Amino acid sequence: MDPVEQRDKRIRDLVNRPWKQQSLLEDRTKWNKLCASMDVIGDTQIAIKSYFSLPSFKAENGGYLFLYGLLQAFFLQQDAINHLSEVLFDKPINWKADYPDIYLVRELRNDSIGHPTKRGKDESFHFIARYSVSKGHFRLMSHYTKRNNSEFNDIDINELRTKQENSVIKILDTVIEHMEKEYDDHKSKFANAKLTDLIPGTMSYSIGKVYEGIYNDYPLAEMNFSEIKRTINTVKEEIIKRYGKLSALQGLNDVVRRIDYIMQKVDEWIQNKQLLNNDDAEVFLDSFSDRFKELEEMLNEIDEEFK
Repeated sequence: MDPVEQRDKRIRDLVNRPWKQQSLLEDRTKWNKLCASMDVIGDTQIAIKSYFSLPSFKAENGGYLFLYGLLQAFFLQQDAINHLSEVLFDKPINWKADYPDIYLVRELRNDSIGHPTKRGKDESFHFIARYSVSKGHFRLMSHYTKRNNSEFNDIDINELRTKQENSVIKILDTVIEHMEKEYDDHKSKFANAKLTDLIPGTMSYSIGKVYEGIYNDYPLAEMNFSEIKRTINTVKEEIIKRYGKLSALQGLNDVVRRIDYIMQKVDEWIQNKQLLNNDDAEVFLDSFSDRFKELEEMLNEIDEEFK
């Protein structure tokens, strides 16, 4: 991968971190805009590289088509980066003030292939000299109405590529830096709050006492089951603080969904005085023990991530 593609991939990795992805998915319009922007950044980079791998050409054997395609790819890539910035930071890019090199590329595209027959309110008109079209160069003639004069500019296409790529890399590096800081700041909120610390050392004891309620009608089975429920609910609340929703982590969400169903059924049996000698309850508690071990492993992984 070239430097632009490497940065595009890094941004995708950061966007797809569960906590970030979940927050972005809250606004589907923004999410779709972001996905389209990331795709276009990569797609246009492929187009740009393809242009520079072409054999030499002139206007009569594809030159205009290739040139139009390259300049449009530059422009689309700029738009995609701008929309990426809007989604992630609610801030459009000021090309002229902050990235003058890429602004020149943008304006050249507008002059030469974007609106050559009418810029503004008949302010200027532009012509690519057919004889000048080549893989590395073309000449642009521009006539300005107010000044009533014409200018000729020899355009170095390799220089345009350098201006575009250097500016794109600079912008994407800034995006990555901001996103990594955002991630570090988010993690730091929970660095000293381990999820595994929420599980009391008496958890196994409480589960055992609920089992006793099946075997010999242990009178404190309900109290111990309430302690288990409290622990599970607290864990879920803390996961949501980190990720926005349980569904941000699909595997964990599946485990919690099963645990919730088990808890619901056992709670019904306890409330209806149907726990004693209940074979179904025994099977459900066996399943709970297995699912809870899975949950503990996942909590350890989350603690490692936020450490």
